[in-house]
Amino acid sequence: MLTLGRFRHSDLNQRIEVEDGDDVTLQGRLDNSTNLSSYTFDVARLDLGIYGDVYSYRRGKDHLDDQMDRYRDRTTLNHEDLIRGIVTLKISSVTLSDSGSYKVYVPKLEASFIVNIIVEGENVKAARAHIAPIVVPVLVAVIGVIIVLVKLGIMQKYTRQFRERRNHQAETANAAELSDDLIDQKPVLDLGGLAADHTGNHEEVV
Repeated sequence: MLTLGRFRHSDLNQRIEVEDGDDVTLQGRLDNSTNLSSYTFDVARLDLGIYGDVYSYRRGKDHLDDQMDRYRDRTTLNHEDLIRGIVTLKISSVTLSDSGSYKVYVPKLEASFIVNIIVEGENVKAARAHIAPIVVPVLVAVIGVIIVLVKLGIMQKYTRQFRERRNHQAETANAAELSDDLIDQKPVLDLGGLAADHTGNHEEVV
């Protein structure tokens, strides 16, 4: 019974960013290290449909009859890696037109992995170089404003608490003064010039 191999989970869907003119490597490892030397496999551009043949391997050697013209003399397979169950294909001197999704498929094992290649041109690099000196100071300024606002919020909190405490003390003092005034203003009954006998009748004192 044939035991099918699978490419490692970490290799199934890759993303590679590369600069215009550099080389890029598509690589996937089988989880059981099956020797791929005698297997057939293809590398194709998914975004170009049936016309997207990038590289083919047949009967232990390169099979480039159907290879797209743009990839001729630009693809190199590492044959030694195949023995260890690793597909390693290098594409040399990439250009912006090489950006796309590449699928490596081994039909007999029903195994495949995808590499999404993004090629950045000189314009993108120049734009990044131009934006970086602007973005960094802006971020620093924004962080500084946030810190100031936080500090102001804390200061306002303490200021409000101080005012509330002072108002409370003032209200307490006013209440105490009002209490003293009420005590001083109590009426005093004057009984001078009157005398009362034990019967409750009052007589004028001569």
